[in-house]
Amino acid sequence: MKQIIFNVGGALSSYIEFDDKKLLVDIGKSQDFNPISDFLNPLFIKRNNEKSTFSPNKFKLDQLVISHPHNDHISSIKEFDDFFHADLLTCPNDNDGMPDGHKINWELFEESKNIDKLKEMLVGRTPPLRTTSDQNEFIYYIPPEECEDDKTLSNESYCNNISIVVFLIVNQHRVFFPADIQKEGMKYLLDNNFNLRNKLKGGVDVLVAPHHGLRSSFSTQMFGEMKNGKTNCLNVVSEKVNTSDNREVDTRYSTYEYCEGKNNIGGDENHYQVKTSRGHILIDYNPTNQPTFEIITDTDELIEKFNRI
Repeated sequence: MKQIIFNVGGALSSYIEFDDKKLLVDIGKSQDFNPISDFLNPLFIKRNNEKSTFSPNKFKLDQLVISHPHNDHISSIKEFDDFFHADLLTCPNDNDGMPDGHKINWELFEESKNIDKLKEMLVGRTPPLRTTSDQNEFIYYIPPEECEDDKTLSNESYCNNISIVVFLIVNQHRVFFPADIQKEGMKYLLDNNFNLRNKLKGGVDVLVAPHHGLRSSFSTQMFGEMKNGKTNCLNVVSEKVNTSDNREVDTRYSTYEYCEGKNNIGGDENHYQVKTSRGHILIDYNPTNQPTFEIITDTDELIEKFNRI
């Protein structure tokens, strides 16, 4: 398995390949970098990758997971639709076939061209929400109706707390994407989901910190459910820039209390956290060793090194 967690400013996007699967989790972009037009499309052109049988002029992707339709998670959706077709489009929706309690309430989101594009892409998609690999990929979420009806969850943030969270287990390596779920949302999800608690008890190598690592969303309960009460290798923060105290990255992600720091970043020094503002984070999940990490700022170098792994 190999993965990139992109430097997209305060947005979020990550691309993963494992076995023969190609998975994209969120598609936020920054002013300086678009994960679709700057990385994924050039990579697929370079490889002469397979085209989709549904859209012959577009490249085939096994799955696009959109955790929730906030702009910082879908801002490159037009570019994605220009060049790619996902066999599975996994995101909160209200398509026919979804149980009523699991349908998103679009009225609670601000209207935008990106949401309009997402709704257009969802036409004809058949529920339920599912994954591209039952053995390696697992998704969890709070049913939107429960989130809307629970005043604690809805007051904290309906839009963030309906986030789809993703857990990957490949070659014994374990990666957790809690998306933008917030502190009370994480508590509710854990309290009501034995399977997710069980996954965390098996350990987490790499955590993409919930809600961009913001102090307001740090969950001691999430870490408490993890093996040894901390991640094994690294906490990754896709940092939002904001001067408000409530919007600062929680410094606990960068401590031994919440990460073992088993990684190759920084030589002899221990690194427990890396912010994507330093560059794109390339991870090689070697099947027999600890994952290796590299921070890359040049896009051509990123494509070349990802292609070599």
